[in-house]
Amino acid sequence: MTALVVALGGGVGALLRWGIASFLPKRGNGFPVGITVVNVVGSFLLGVVVGLTASDGINVATAPLTIGLLGGFTTFSTWMVDIEEAPSTRVSAAIVGIPLMLGLAAAAAGIAMGVAG
Repeated sequence: MTALVVALGGGVGALLRWGIASFLPKRGNGFPVGITVVNVVGSFLLGVVVGLTASDGINVATAPLTIGLLGGFTTFSTWMVDIEEAPSTRVSAAIVGIPLMLGLAAAAAGIAMGVAG
């Protein structure tokens, strides 16, 4: 049953990602605004869940949300394809650096909020 709920969550997360990425397409210079937003928001939300469940860790109870919904929502593969398809080395570097820094900061903020909450 858990696997089914995780799979359904993953499908919902992927649809949400697709919707946001479609609404916020790549900029004229090739920078993927939508995917960056998705990955930063997903990092924050996963941080919150990790902070709230710090003593329990990710387990069967949180798997539908963490592995399913947020795992389907965020994307590493699309991020890597965007880097490869960037029109210049400068844009590739921005696609690597900006989401990475923002994602780490968002995850840390989410964890802090979760632990405090």
